[in-house]
Amino acid sequence: MESESFYGVTLSEKEPIAQFDVPDIPEEYIVHSHKLIIKQISLGPDAKTGEFNVVQAETNINDDGEKKTVKIPIAVLKVGETRSLRPNVEFPNGSVTFKLVQGTGPVYVCGKAEMNFGEFDDGHIYEDYSDEEEDSELEFDEDAAPQTNGKSNKKK
Repeated sequence: MESESFYGVTLSEKEPIAQFDVPDIPEEYIVHSHKLIIKQISLGPDAKTGEFNVVQAETNINDDGEKKTVKIPIAVLKVGETRSLRPNVEFPNGSVTFKLVQGTGPVYVCGKAEMNFGEFDDGHIYEDYSDEEEDSELEFDEDAAPQTNGKSNKKK
């Protein structure tokens, strides 16, 4: 089963940090994957002219078996130059912290959170189907005329 939900935060001088955490899932569910996809980052109408607003994302990654924290700017916005971005950045399987590291905002970050989960381990279902397919063979009609673009090759 898949689930999608809207995600949106406002970063400003008063609240420069926002945290996305993976929601708690009941124990009977198995989470196959989850990710946060940032679709748009925009400056608010109250943003100061001439001021750069830099949004940084901080997340953990696995690098050769060890966890590392990555901090990288995902948006640099300025009134009169760039007021909105559509980055389409994905953060799979973990929490993300967004921080306004420069500027006073407001900066709006929005996207969607996707989760793919089930009530049980369904890996064995695929094994059952693959066994059945190996037993059956496809039969072809060797006398049938080949077709091209829906038309027969027979001459009239």
